[in-house]
Amino acid sequence: MFKSFSMELAGRTLTVDIGRVCAQANGAALVKYGDSTVLSTVTASVKPRDGIDFFPLSVEYEEKMYSVGKIPGGFNKREGKASENAILTSRVIDRPMRPLFPKDYRNDVTINNMVMSVDSECRPELVAMIGSALVTTISDIPFDGPCATTQMGMVDGEFIVNPSQEVWNNGDLQLTVASTRTKVIMIEAGANEIPEDKMIEAIYKCHEVNQTVIAFINQIREEVGKPKHEYTSCAIPEEMFDAIKQIVPQEEIEKKACDLAIQVSKLSARELIKGLNKFVTYQKQRRQGKAFHDTSVKGKQTVKQLIGQNQGVASLPIGDTGLKDFERIARKCGVDFAIVKDKASKEAKYTVFFKARDA
Repeated sequence: MFKSFSMELAGRTLTVDIGRVCAQANGAALVKYGDSTVLSTVTASVKPRDGIDFFPLSVEYEEKMYSVGKIPGGFNKREGKASENAILTSRVIDRPMRPLFPKDYRNDVTINNMVMSVDSECRPELVAMIGSALVTTISDIPFDGPCATTQMGMVDGEFIVNPSQEVWNNGDLQLTVASTRTKVIMIEAGANEIPEDKMIEAIYKCHEVNQTVIAFINQIREEVGKPKHEYTSCAIPEEMFDAIKQIVPQEEIEKKACDLAIQVSKLSARELIKGLNKFVTYQKQRRQGKAFHDTSVKGKQTVKQLIGQNQGVASLPIGDTGLKDFERIARKCGVDFAIVKDKASKEAKYTVFFKARDA
């Protein structure tokens, strides 16, 4: 069933056609702002993807030469790879929407925005941002939306809501703000040294405009929105956390996290989590009287630490490629070690003597 919805946005008409195309998608809309038209669609897999611990969301923004009245010719007869602008636009769409999906959702979701026509007075990037949030909201995919995005430009100290391409390129402000019903969830900005109070005022203005777009999306959802489908939760079971706490007490994990953060300056979250995982594995295998294996060492060297009940001293021949990795792992796992270079060998080889410290 075809339905059309319209609203006035910054002096121009925003029109959304539902049911005209892509009936098999979970959600689809033909979004027109001025003379810029974007086909926005969203699809999701029936089952979650196996073996992953992240949400597999893919956002595409496809620019086509025909949308500006051109046809590829000369050496390149076809459309090329995605431009830098298309990649950045996809990221700006992804960033505010990703946190609004359930944390335990692992179904593959693809949001696609195909630019059909371009009006230089109405940037198609903005149309794609609004269309992506709209089609996901009215689809049957679990989504804590809607959200909306507004762009703000400035010329001679005056704000311009959803500026034209010329104003966006040559003005004093390039501000993109995404909001939900209650708060701002993303800000991306570039400015020509404007005052701080002007920037804050622009953010608030964008948030106010976003509320009108969100009300418009809610109106569409009430009329044509689908009920959200049920899905298989991939949340980490609480039993696993309890089992980890039985192996290593919470206080010991927190102390190790502080030690790792102090040892390595500007430690990234990924490195910190990796170090904590190694520490928990170390403690678990030590209590079981097993050897600890780390397969990340370069040169296919396996660092074997004797963590048995007798706590004996062991030696390991190792080359230049694995030396630094061994030092890093040993320090993180709390292992005493000494390095002796093998002078008899023509190649750079070392013997590492090590033993695990007492708990």
